[in-house]
Amino acid sequence: MRKAVLIILICLFLLAGCAPADGITPPSTGDGWQTASPASVGLDGAKLDDMAAAITAGEYENVHGIVIIKNSKLVFEQYFPGHMWAFAGDQFHGDPIDYDADTLHNLASVTKSFTSALIGIAVDRGHIAGVNETLFSYFPEYAHLETAGKDEITLERLLTMTSGLQWNGMEIFVGSRDSRNDLIQLFRVDDPIEYILAKPLVSEPGVEWYYHGGGTNLLGEVIRKAAGVRMDDFAAAHLFAPLGITDYEWDFINAEMIHASGNLRLRPRDMAKFGYLYLNGGVWQGERVLSEAWIDASVKDHATTRGGEGYGYQWWLRSYRVGSTTFDSYYAAGWGGQRIMVFPAQEMVVVLTGGNYVQNEPTDELIARYILPAVEP
Repeated sequence: MRKAVLIILICLFLLAGCAPADGITPPSTGDGWQTASPASVGLDGAKLDDMAAAITAGEYENVHGIVIIKNSKLVFEQYFPGHMWAFAGDQFHGDPIDYDADTLHNLASVTKSFTSALIGIAVDRGHIAGVNETLFSYFPEYAHLETAGKDEITLERLLTMTSGLQWNGMEIFVGSRDSRNDLIQLFRVDDPIEYILAKPLVSEPGVEWYYHGGGTNLLGEVIRKAAGVRMDDFAAAHLFAPLGITDYEWDFINAEMIHASGNLRLRPRDMAKFGYLYLNGGVWQGERVLSEAWIDASVKDHATTRGGEGYGYQWWLRSYRVGSTTFDSYYAAGWGGQRIMVFPAQEMVVVLTGGNYVQNEPTDELIARYILPAVEP
């Protein structure tokens, strides 16, 4: 009998050693998220804890936060010390801060995906007839800038960054603080809209992809023209309120023009709501916020980036290979290590924030080395 009991105890010990660690269940804060342990949704909590330990030990620098949603539940949430964003600061770092769940974080170009969603909501609500509407139909006061070929620029070509309009953001990086950068110029010129629309065509619209923040800022003004309210007010009523997002900050190019291509500030938990909205077909807590048709079109491969990735309506498309498993994703990306990543087959959303503005960001390594291997087959 004693031998049998011993054998049973040994077996139980071995099974416990092989089972994935539960991990820590994030706190429930009443913000709309149901929380659970990683193990309860098939994630290996030990691998995720190893990731957090590696960041804390300094193996990965300037990682500010990681949030994981799996099977509709918030199952992992960790924050780390860092610096606030400051354009004029050394390495673009401002005051030191201990990031936590309530800290607003600069999303950088993740903002572009929010602008895309707002265009979709404007289409869904009938303010915009569709993505084949021409750009200059919204800016008749600039008709004198509609030179040959520009009449072929549609809203879809702005969304897919195939407008063909000249822009220099990939040649003169904004991180260089070089005043010749076109995005920096938008904050200095008297008329940012004129500045963008006056750019010459360097390729036929719809043919060549080029990373174009100017086009995204035009989309922000299209929303204002179509809906009759500034983009931030439109977002407050039709995107943020339905998602229960109450704490946010927009960046402005001038007193009346939202910086639609960058620097929206949100909590990581609220970034995750946005990603989950796409994963869940446009519905949050039973309320439709965005049409499924818009989401399907947004994450479809419309263009190929210079890096060889697919590109949708201000969303990037990428597949990861971990062992023998392929993980397909679409994601919103921002300078410094900002990501909202959606893995549809795994029913998972991953949010990362960081401050790697002058060095390589470790986001892809964290995803491929820790997060995706934590997914149980």
